[in-house]
Amino acid sequence: MVIRPIAGGVQVLAPAKLNLFLEVLGKRPDGYHELETLMVAIDLHDTLSFEADDSGRIALKCDDPALPTGPENLVVKAAELLRREAGPEGVSRLGARIALSKAIPAQAGLGGGSSDAAATLAALDRLWELNTPADRLRELAGQIGSDVSFFLDTPAAVCRGRGERVEPLSLDPESSPIDFHAVLVCPPVGVRTPDVYAGLTPPERPEPIGPAIDAFLSGDPARLGRRLFNRLQPVAERIEPALGRVRSALIDLGPSLDGHLLSGSGSAYFGLARDREAALDAAQRLGDLEIGTIRVVRCGP
Repeated sequence: MVIRPIAGGVQVLAPAKLNLFLEVLGKRPDGYHELETLMVAIDLHDTLSFEADDSGRIALKCDDPALPTGPENLVVKAAELLRREAGPEGVSRLGARIALSKAIPAQAGLGGGSSDAAATLAALDRLWELNTPADRLRELAGQIGSDVSFFLDTPAAVCRGRGERVEPLSLDPESSPIDFHAVLVCPPVGVRTPDVYAGLTPPERPEPIGPAIDAFLSGDPARLGRRLFNRLQPVAERIEPALGRVRSALIDLGPSLDGHLLSGSGSAYFGLARDREAALDAAQRLGDLEIGTIRVVRCGP
């Protein structure tokens, strides 16, 4: 996550994510589900700008009128949590004016809200000069939401627990062959994550994540395409039958794609392509079907 200075503050690009593998191992005593997932950041970003406010007020503005900007927003929750971490003096003194420009659709399984929260923790920690240890920032991220910790350790990681236990994959951006491209389809319908998990029956014999990790690290899109897996996809498609039309459209592209999958609990799908040109061709062929917003994205380092 890159934090760059701007006039009067800092700005962060908060990336979306894709789940290349997602298995549900069982129900936890705390009501959450035990997960094992391989996630990777993509080059679709929300943009957040932060300016210090010495009055101690946290104020969020967003260009999407459908999103709340009060205490229920994860950005505000992250700011308030970090401020409390600074102690009583921080609560009275530290404030921020935050502007959020949305590009990541909501209820799409792309982690936009979680990414925005992680960006807020990292940016305000710098703006307020708190110098919070990295491990403590990850603990705070885990308190906000299941996927928030991942976005402090992008571009790729295996996440376990309810998603808060993050094991980054060691990728060398200079020497790694990993450079995946995909066509991303965001349907005009959303799916609520609690509804998907409520309709899920965990498997007796979970799928192992190891082959998917090996395929990802190989840098071979065809090999990775054969290992894409999401336990939540059938449930999401039962809840929102319109999603089946997106999957059918991706299937109809045939060998143009190396694989396709629902990301997270949906509603966004992605089709893995062998290179950028193949992804652009798939996007053009899907563009006339009126199945949603079509983008070509790059994932990995």
